[in-house]
Amino acid sequence: MKKLSEKKLNSLLKFWQKKLLLNDWNLSIKIVEFKRKDYRQSGDIKVFPQKMKAVVLLTNNPFRDEESVLVHELVHLVLWDYDIFCEKLALANSKTKFKGKHGKYMDKLESTVDHLTKAFLKNQ
Repeated sequence: MKKLSEKKLNSLLKFWQKKLLLNDWNLSIKIVEFKRKDYRQSGDIKVFPQKMKAVVLLTNNPFRDEESVLVHELVHLVLWDYDIFCEKLALANSKTKFKGKHGKYMDKLESTVDHLTKAFLKNQ
């Protein structure tokens, strides 16, 4: 997989920030090495809602389309308030963090984000 330059990634970030109506957010990209050994991670997002700031983390060793990963993480930001609200409910009704209702919630969240990501990319 061809790695995109930071300049290209930042250009895509600005494009998708506007397209997803996130103009009031201070967004940036950080290229990182994910340390998890049990899971090959392509991206993540760190959100600071009080500051209207978010940092999209992308792997330094991309194995998926980087634009798709970027949009996926930005969709998480679009859904952030809803996600936090629902996750608290799921955790309150689940015995462990990754099983039961919380695990089902996380699976449904990811499938929803994946679906929306594909729709946005198809209709750009």
